[in-house]
Amino acid sequence: MANVIITTHWSDGDVIPFINIGKHLKKNGHEVTIFTHCVYEEKAKEVGINFIAWDTWDEYRELMDSAIKYTDTIAAKQEIQLFQDRYESIDVRMKEYELLKPYCIKEDTILIAKNRSSIAALMLAEKMNLPLIWVYMNPYEYESIINYNNINSEKLCEEANKLREKVGLEPIESWLAWQYSPKIQIGLWPEWYKSDIVNIPKKIRLVGFPLESIDKSNSFIPNDLIEILIEQPSPIVISGGTSKKIRSEFYNISIEAAAKFNRKVIVATKYKELLPNKIPENVLIFDYIPLYDVLSFSSLIIHHGGIGTTSNALSVGTPQLILADYIDRPLNGAIVKQIGLGEYLPPLRWNYRNITDSIEKLLNLEYKEKCFRFSESHREEKALEIIECIVNDAKENDEYLIDYETIKGCIIEKTFNSTINKEKVEDTNGTILSKDIKKHLLERMKKR
Repeated sequence: MANVIITTHWSDGDVIPFINIGKHLKKNGHEVTIFTHCVYEEKAKEVGINFIAWDTWDEYRELMDSAIKYTDTIAAKQEIQLFQDRYESIDVRMKEYELLKPYCIKEDTILIAKNRSSIAALMLAEKMNLPLIWVYMNPYEYESIINYNNINSEKLCEEANKLREKVGLEPIESWLAWQYSPKIQIGLWPEWYKSDIVNIPKKIRLVGFPLESIDKSNSFIPNDLIEILIEQPSPIVISGGTSKKIRSEFYNISIEAAAKFNRKVIVATKYKELLPNKIPENVLIFDYIPLYDVLSFSSLIIHHGGIGTTSNALSVGTPQLILADYIDRPLNGAIVKQIGLGEYLPPLRWNYRNITDSIEKLLNLEYKEKCFRFSESHREEKALEIIECIVNDAKENDEYLIDYETIKGCIIEKTFNSTINKEKVEDTNGTILSKDIKKHLLERMKKR
């Protein structure tokens, strides 16, 4: 069995899938240690995974507050640079490297790391000649790394070489090639979850959503919540994710529209300051709900478009209305709409009429049955088992090792399904999009 070291950063959608992977590997005899933010310690230890925190609670709170600021501004380049200087600096990455290094000395160590942020794992894989499995969380991430590099490629490469010099690695010519150099790359979504906007490079093996099967007889749902869930008609769930990275009008317009329908509405958020001052009588507010379990009892979920929430709803066959903004969320919304398992509204279309019309459509019994049939037809997808096979194959396998020649010879594959224009433009939220992708998205919106 292997000594599996997992590294990841950010919020639930970037961490919970790795905890699921770690739990499965631990159950099957591997030793597993996850390095991530301190707020996930309890979740990891509950399933028997060794846990090492990158930070303290105060540091993580500051990180999340800063992330909100830089994703909600037109002056994206400047804000992103300030964020990088504080949270992704050479000092931060070296601290992570030194924290991680002692755990990688054990025989049969295998690294599983989230792309881009797991610089310490990337360096250790090369320095210590360790197998590395490089992980993408959603279909947008490969393209997003190109966008991230385009903001300041020279500075990224310069800082990468300072890091590499500190640990005794040769200098590189391209930060982007370094990011794309791992030989084994996997995507945590299935083959059918695809867009006509972004193509996924063939080198990324799509394994499926890393979700466990739901056992309703063993669900961890509080009694007061169960009483609501078993009522008829089934409730609507509203979730803006686990961070505050959400437009201020999301909860106001969602609650106003959902409350119109003759059923209970469950709102999950610990950020009460984001809620409207007056809450309708049929709307109940919870700090936290076990979303995956709750969704199987729900008629509909209105959410922000995070890959975790999206995959949970698809897995249990719950219709979804995605009010998406920021990073990968609009693409997730577009994919769900494209495959016919939900509706997607960009911010420009967030109004009472559009949302109530979408809710009415999704509450139709035939729509619910269609979503359920789809989930049943994909019930046998075994992402966790596939990942376990990859881990077992990685032991003493040179195909999983990174060397300097691999980095130098790395080829960057295009992901937009026409020629990508190198000229970049900024959208109104400061997200850097290739010109062709922005044009394509605008044309699609005009047709609606």
